[in-house]
Amino acid sequence: MNYTTTGLYFDQLKVGDRLTTYQRTVSETDIVNFVNMVGLTEELFSSVEYVEKKSLFGKRIAPGALTFGLAEGLAVQLGWLRETAMAFLGLDGMRIPAPVFVNDTIHVEIEITELKETKKGDRGVVTAFHTVKNQRDETVMTYTVSRMMKKSSDA
Repeated sequence: MNYTTTGLYFDQLKVGDRLTTYQRTVSETDIVNFVNMVGLTEELFSSVEYVEKKSLFGKRIAPGALTFGLAEGLAVQLGWLRETAMAFLGLDGMRIPAPVFVNDTIHVEIEITELKETKKGDRGVVTAFHTVKNQRDETVMTYTVSRMMKKSSDA
């Protein structure tokens, strides 16, 4: 299952469904704008001199929070949440096994892992495992998200 022009309803999803996003290259500008906007102006993200001489990787990395934000943006761009998502309920188990560097290109693979009925008959909770990968197919981030989703009027 991939791109859709209208959102998917809770009752249209099945455990095991998979979605794959478009790709996006992380630029130097993305990193600079993000760290300044949110105040992550520590030298690891704001000083090329520090990065090259003292950091673990020797080259500029994207903050994990930026990678998460970009990944969620890619997930939204799929269209599956359009007018059917009601609320972002939570984030669990985020792991960052590898860095995202300037000019890495990321995409997200999403797997529906749980569907839970709610007491209200017009909605349900969708839990999905997100795997963010770079252009070398290396996993750079994983996390689980729960969202409240509308049911279709047919449900």
